[in-house]
Amino acid sequence: MSSQSPGIDRASRLFGSARRTEVLMGIALLEETYARELARVLEAPLLSVQRIVDALDREGAVATRLVGQQRRVTLNPKYFARKELEALLRRLALGDQRLLDAVGSMRRRPRRKGKPL
Repeated sequence: MSSQSPGIDRASRLFGSARRTEVLMGIALLEETYARELARVLEAPLLSVQRIVDALDREGAVATRLVGQQRRVTLNPKYFARKELEALLRRLALGDQRLLDAVGSMRRRPRRKGKPL
């Protein structure tokens, strides 16, 4: 039996599947990301995340752009319900402590040149 409430379980499939909902929540929380980073945060297969991002891009919910060789992903600023979608995704994410912890522990800025790992 799941430790989450039934509402969280239903919400996890709100956008078609639990993985698709997780990807959308991850994009909303990270604001701008890329498929490999999302896969790492979600502990999901990269190919699965890439396929979901491709589908969301075709549907217009997310926007992608190339930066060097990286395809950056954001919620589409031109999407008719972007603000409402982002608010809903952030609210849903409050029920997923693992995702919140993973996003909160990420290093989002470059390491200083020459600084040891």
